[in-house]
Amino acid sequence: MANRYFQQFANWLIRKPTYLIGTVNIAADASVSSFNIPGVASVENTATGTYTITLEDTYYEFIRAHFTLQAATAVDLVPQIVSTNVTSTKEIVVKLLTGATATDPAAVCVLHVDICAKNTSV
Repeated sequence: MANRYFQQFANWLIRKPTYLIGTVNIAADASVSSFNIPGVASVENTATGTYTITLEDTYYEFIRAHFTLQAATAVDLVPQIVSTNVTSTKEIVVKLLTGATATDPAAVCVLHVDICAKNTSV
């Protein structure tokens, strides 16, 4: 634990935001070797360069998500959110793109995930 004084509360104009933050380890064959995101049930490679993140719970509204890719060598891949459905199927689909083409990573990499959803109807 950091030896600092952290504020317990944050001020938001959005009521009850919930953050799901963690990492997805992607193997050289583009499969998901492991993931560590509390609140996420599964992460699967569902097509070329496409990863489906399934949440454990439903939420009232998708607010935002941010994805970044970490690799030991330079890669020309940009994560793009393709679809979000946090109210029923609990899925967020992300593609790794080279230009406009979905592309599998050619080497081991880590996808850093930061998802925010609203956990109230008010």
